[in-house]
Amino acid sequence: MPTYSSPGNYVIEKDFSEYAPAVNSSIAGVVGFASRGPANKATLITSPSQLVKTFGNPEDSEGGQGLMGAIEILSKTNSIYYVRVEDDETAQEATVEIPWGVCPTSVLGGIPKNKNIRFLITATNSDGVDITPGLEDVYTMNVATGNNPQNAILNANSAIQSRDWPWTVVPAIESGETQRVIFVASNPGQNAYISVSAVDALKDADGADVKTAGVTWTTFKTDGTYETGYDKPRDGGERGWDITSDSDGGTYQVASLHTGAGYNSQVLNTAAGVVNKGIKLEVRSAPEDSTDINVMEGGVLSEGYSVTFVDSGMFFEDVINVNNIDPVSETIKAFFTNSRSWNPPSIWSEQLNPGTGTGVKTQRGLTQHIDQLPRFLKMLSGDYPLLGGANGDIPGGGAISNKVVASIVGNSTDKSGIYALDDDSLNLSMACVPGITEENIQNTLITLAETSQNFLAVVSPPAALGSTQKAVNWHNGHGSSRSAAINSSYAAIYWPWLKTFDVGTASDIYMDPAAYAVSIMCHTDAVSDPWFAPAGLTRGRLTKPTDVEIILNQGDRDALYQPGNSINPIAKFAQDGICIWGQKTAQRTPSALDRVNVRRMMIVIRKMILAATRSIVFEPNDPMTWNRVVNLLQPAMDDIRRRRGITEFRVVCDETTNTPLRIDRNEMWCRVLIKPTKTAEILVFELNLTGQSANLGG
Repeated sequence: MPTYSSPGNYVIEKDFSEYAPAVNSSIAGVVGFASRGPANKATLITSPSQLVKTFGNPEDSEGGQGLMGAIEILSKTNSIYYVRVEDDETAQEATVEIPWGVCPTSVLGGIPKNKNIRFLITATNSDGVDITPGLEDVYTMNVATGNNPQNAILNANSAIQSRDWPWTVVPAIESGETQRVIFVASNPGQNAYISVSAVDALKDADGADVKTAGVTWTTFKTDGTYETGYDKPRDGGERGWDITSDSDGGTYQVASLHTGAGYNSQVLNTAAGVVNKGIKLEVRSAPEDSTDINVMEGGVLSEGYSVTFVDSGMFFEDVINVNNIDPVSETIKAFFTNSRSWNPPSIWSEQLNPGTGTGVKTQRGLTQHIDQLPRFLKMLSGDYPLLGGANGDIPGGGAISNKVVASIVGNSTDKSGIYALDDDSLNLSMACVPGITEENIQNTLITLAETSQNFLAVVSPPAALGSTQKAVNWHNGHGSSRSAAINSSYAAIYWPWLKTFDVGTASDIYMDPAAYAVSIMCHTDAVSDPWFAPAGLTRGRLTKPTDVEIILNQGDRDALYQPGNSINPIAKFAQDGICIWGQKTAQRTPSALDRVNVRRMMIVIRKMILAATRSIVFEPNDPMTWNRVVNLLQPAMDDIRRRRGITEFRVVCDETTNTPLRIDRNEMWCRVLIKPTKTAEILVFELNLTGQSANLGG
């Protein structure tokens, strides 16, 4: 408490309004393969369209039913976390190499100071089309501005830019006190050339011809040679040196941000028409020193970038990204590769002083002498499809290999595979690996559910078992694909598989019932509460499946659900349709926790208590804090009672739970006693017949 020394009015604010927060019990974790998107990371997905945009279409990946299961779950909730897994030995990024071309370049040297020069550009673009300006487009270069080489070409450069032609005038460099060197570069291409010629002969201050003073045009060819000669006036019939460019400038490697065949560019002819899939880059040389790059996804523009060969902070890797850490682009990354001995590590330009034979290369602020050749690189215009991506899944839906099993299981060290779900901040309540029933994968999911206490693991026997007895043997560890029984209150088993129409393949397939069970749990939360049984005709009906793998009669359902067994049957009734007809956990010991509704309620209560009491850590361990805990939890538990989750409860936090020894250990204990509401699973109606003389009472 503060201490006051002088008279005055003081206000102290204390907040006693804290309460237990609500917990979202409808967030599911789904692990599976995909044809694109981040791997080994729990990615929040809030709609089916976002799922497809991030991870691709279900039909583009093989092995398991992760994406199809996720779409089904998203029909009942608006939040899931999808973990894409991949075999890192077979997964590949889709790539394309964009070639760099050396721009055809003309160099003007030996220009006297304090003189103007008028010149004309003649050029052909990379397609061989004449893009020469009209005769009226004669530009004046003012070199009467002292030692500022940029201003020396300001007027001419501005005029060229205003015409939006694909060439540029590169800033001049000094060569002593009497001349300057100007570079004029066009776009690269097999048929491109550029030529610059003087319109008038240069005159000195006295009007004399100054061509003998060393005004030269120098053209550098892509084969590394260059030629120098005097340019003549326009009426002299010569226009300077022409040059044809090629792609002899290295390449820029562009790759999909993640692995997967879903990034591969494809054009498909379907019954609905031509369909574009994947990513294609449209590269167009822009005016001056820049190149425009459009990322076309599915034939539609999704991203656009502009990069330059001048050291201006707009290199490709600066504008986009070089890896998938904090990427700018959602789809691609890029890095420089080269095919030349001069090994340029990035977009660069090189300038040469022809008079002295010395050259400098400008590359991200680094200046060094190199080759004595001026090179101006730009990407070659064209369309470049990304190809070669591979998913890293189970090709052809074949047998799952040990390597793929290890990829799905992952490890707890780097939180890969299933262990990506091991994060309290995700607030998962259920998790499944649809379509994959391998024992080690299911056991890992169940073990993680038990150790984290955050979610219920939902699993199922393999497809096509053929009989109820084989399903019972499987979950008891006697089947050919399972060697140990499943026994955990943090797991629930559902069977048989369900026939569903797959829009992607336009055919019927059998779907893993685990995904449908999770969707029904989310539906139960939406129409009631997580402590209501996600089963029966009120909350357990499945309207999308068209059939079940095996129609279960009363005897089958008894065998699956009898004491000692814990498979939740999915029944098909003649008039009521298909519905989940059980809600057992996989716990074999009879207790309240052998029911799904109780386990799900306890997951919610645990999360609610942890969130409500985190602010009490480090508070004094005395009766005032104990009462604070009781006042926090009691209203929350009473709310659950009023909503039919429990029939009675008690919160105890006093000297009976906090003994002197526990206080000395800096421990505070609170006991919450709960009587969960039981579900009516077996309804028995006793019909008694009496004689007419019997008095039935009233």
